[in-house]
Amino acid sequence: MYADNLIFLAEDRVITDTVAKFNWDPKVPFDQFDVRSIDNARNATENQGYRDRFLASIRDRLGTDAVKGQALDLCQELFVADGARSDEEEAVLQNLRKLLE
Repeated sequence: MYADNLIFLAEDRVITDTVAKFNWDPKVPFDQFDVRSIDNARNATENQGYRDRFLASIRDRLGTDAVKGQALDLCQELFVADGARSDEEEAVLQNLRKLLE
């Protein structure tokens, strides 16, 4: 999720490098997943009810504490990839910590 509504080349590189390590389901092209994910993130920023459902869905799909920790670590890496963490990114990270810890 692009918490500060900006995407820098370094952030895109973090996403690309991370996804390359996944054992991706070939039935769902990553480009299709990426577009859907960005749409979900935008909807979540615009609607509190949607955001609550979206975040609950993420929490439920990240089944173990280890996977939740990995997701938090990746978010932290993404949020500083451009050299600084914005106030918006910090707020999202704090909310994710509450949700996943």
